[in-house]
Amino acid sequence: MTESIQDTDIAIVGGGMAGASLALLLAHHCPQLNVALLERQSVSAVETPLTLPSFDTRATAIAAGSLSIFSQLGLWPALQEFAEPIRQVQVSDRGHSLGASLDARREKAASFDGMLGAVIENAVLGPLLYRALEKTSVQLLDNAQVTDVEMLSSGAKLHIQRADNISSLQTRLLVIADGAGSALCNRLGILTSKVDYQQQALVTTVGLQRDHRGIAFERFTDTGPMALLPLPKRHGVHRAALVWTCEESAQPSLADLPERDFIRHLQQTFGWRAGRIIRAGKVHSYPLTLSLAREQVRRGVVLVGNSAHFLHPVAGQGFNLTLRDCDGLARTIGRTVAEKGPDFVRTGPGELDLLEAYWRERQHDQQLTIGFSDKIPPLFASRNLLTSGLRQLGLLGLALTPATRTAFARQAAGITA
Repeated sequence: MTESIQDTDIAIVGGGMAGASLALLLAHHCPQLNVALLERQSVSAVETPLTLPSFDTRATAIAAGSLSIFSQLGLWPALQEFAEPIRQVQVSDRGHSLGASLDARREKAASFDGMLGAVIENAVLGPLLYRALEKTSVQLLDNAQVTDVEMLSSGAKLHIQRADNISSLQTRLLVIADGAGSALCNRLGILTSKVDYQQQALVTTVGLQRDHRGIAFERFTDTGPMALLPLPKRHGVHRAALVWTCEESAQPSLADLPERDFIRHLQQTFGWRAGRIIRAGKVHSYPLTLSLAREQVRRGVVLVGNSAHFLHPVAGQGFNLTLRDCDGLARTIGRTVAEKGPDFVRTGPGELDLLEAYWRERQHDQQLTIGFSDKIPPLFASRNLLTSGLRQLGLLGLALTPATRTAFARQAAGITA
């Protein structure tokens, strides 16, 4: 075993969608800085063809504001080939006729290129981000396990193991992006507040008998919200990504059902707004919690992605909030580099004043988005008659009041300015 010492301006620990997106944004807004991206898993060669199954793959809803960020990075043409546009969002309450819809043609202030957003499978999004990283100066260290971290006056020192090689990496700013339950946060004593919803999210891909026409359905039921998101047609089958929130007690019986029985229960719960459901892939499930780091910035340290906040999947806000955070951080660092010049590049990416300025800029958006994701599901799951009446009034206001509808659409789209 050997030990070598390296040095970088910014080290991002966690090469998932959050870490990879931040690395691209830093390369775009702060090309003067040296950035290292550390990922514990192996990263496939970028020349590997993008081949996807028709089913059994998770997908991400990318809001209009996030599409705009990707477009600024020059990624939209590549993403567009595999993404399905969201032209309309229908919000409804199961058992009630009243609902509301957002339409890209009507809500132009909350749309991107005629879309409220787009849905792309993670199996495509991840490789496309890494292909884009190949064109930057970002140093990628895959198969890299961070075994320890020491905080220094000048930043942090990471101890890294790659196969039989042990090395150290000194960085002026450590970005923690290694997900919910972050091992690095635990090592640094960064505490997390959690809310257990006592629910599970069932995730799969379904086949539809008819074209979804670019409509995303947000359906609230007695057990919790259900989302049906449009996916590209493949092998002649109209497809959609399903996120079905259910009580923990119901999860085993639903997830383990044969395909035919699962479809029957799904159709009965969701209804017929999307037509007949004819296929279902393998069902995956995961527990739902709200997880918030009590500190997102320290001198020399910043948290992004699920390490900072892990949200209920209602309205698909988690990744979009993360991308806005990453964009805000990269812009704040880039702006400070431009103002302070070369000396800052050598000493300052981890300065507390800079990181606190970033946090102040992002705090309002985070509070709105996290509050929305936390409060809406129990409101729509309640069987209380008064609560039911209030949520119907809310849907009525959303349906009839243009100002309310536009404000809702802009927040959902991640357009906060």
